[in-house]
Amino acid sequence: MRTTLVTDPAVPGANEDAAGVLGDVAVVLDGAGLPRRFRAGCHHSVAWFSHRLAAHLLTGAQDPGTDLTGALARAIAEVRGLHEDECDLEAGSPSATVVAVRRTGEHLEHLVLCDSSLLLHARNGGVRRLSDLRVDDVAREESAPEWVEERRNATGGFWVARHEPEAAEQALTGRTLLTDLSAVHLVSDGITRTVDLLGMHDDDSLSAALSTAPGELIAGLRAAEETLPEHRRPRKLHDDATVLTLSL
Repeated sequence: MRTTLVTDPAVPGANEDAAGVLGDVAVVLDGAGLPRRFRAGCHHSVAWFSHRLAAHLLTGAQDPGTDLTGALARAIAEVRGLHEDECDLEAGSPSATVVAVRRTGEHLEHLVLCDSSLLLHARNGGVRRLSDLRVDDVAREESAPEWVEERRNATGGFWVARHEPEAAEQALTGRTLLTDLSAVHLVSDGITRTVDLLGMHDDDSLSAALSTAPGELIAGLRAAEETLPEHRRPRKLHDDATVLTLSL
């Protein structure tokens, strides 16, 4: 298995994405760049949270007796333990989306929580994208950021990795035969905006571009973001963009 990691922060030196490979486990986390008022109970940065959660998840998922859901729940609890004595987490704390895969025997297990994505590129050429889009559903239903925030990690809302281990139970999980796959891409939503926001690609062409020239894709993404008309620009014109590709 060959791995390729490309990441481009929206602000140089301030990447809130985290990614890595350890043994047969790979992860990409996208720290949620929320306004400070929604994480006012914690003095730690979003990057601090996403990077530490990635490290604990990579380590915990090495245990073949623990499924990815259990590994994520334990990682969340461990990171909570690093700062709950000095931070009022119930008053608002950092959070992150999660994509994780693990090679186990003849299968590739996966876990997806919130709006980062996993692209499964089949040997027959098809591409299947796995995304947890409940956050988008909530955003369409609620007109104010405060109302969206009230539905974070709440029944009937959407779920991210924050300080509640039970959020791991809300992740999308499954497994795929390794022999059915030629590559998989773990991507933050800074990458999938080439499809969802900019219309530069569909899932098939995005997967192909990530396999052959991820650096060129990100360069094109940045150029396209700059040309977006004002009325179509998201809250963040540029977002951290990370892709971790496993060629099988």
